[in-house]
Amino acid sequence: MLQYKQLHLIGIFSLLLSLSACGQSGGSSSYSEKVMSVEETEISQPTSFLIAGGNYNKNLFGTKLKVHGTITNSASVATFKDAVVQITFYSATHTELFNKNYTIYNYFPPHSTVEFKLKTENYKDVESIGMAVISAKAK
Repeated sequence: MLQYKQLHLIGIFSLLLSLSACGQSGGSSSYSEKVMSVEETEISQPTSFLIAGGNYNKNLFGTKLKVHGTITNSASVATFKDAVVQITFYSATHTELFNKNYTIYNYFPPHSTVEFKLKTENYKDVESIGMAVISAKAK
């Protein structure tokens, strides 16, 4: 039984070595190949690079909320557009009451911060809000 485990481990190790060698193309790749791989990675994970933040205030009657937000793109090469921001409404005890999604129709270039404004209903028992980008499209 011990020999079988040793042979199995040697086989796995050999497979890993051969896969590692296949991924190397002569030791160096071109600049454009590296940039494309970075861009492909960033495009596949927009919510890892787009961060929403901001503040809000109630209108005079307390029936509406004005949200003043920003979306920051920390990606190095990918530009995104049409980010969907999820606003989460919380009670005084920080219990999540519900969520509402808003699409921000704008471009978000790499290393940029874009401002946005929203108006939404102020619902019963809402004491605070949070926001996050939940999706976006690649330009």
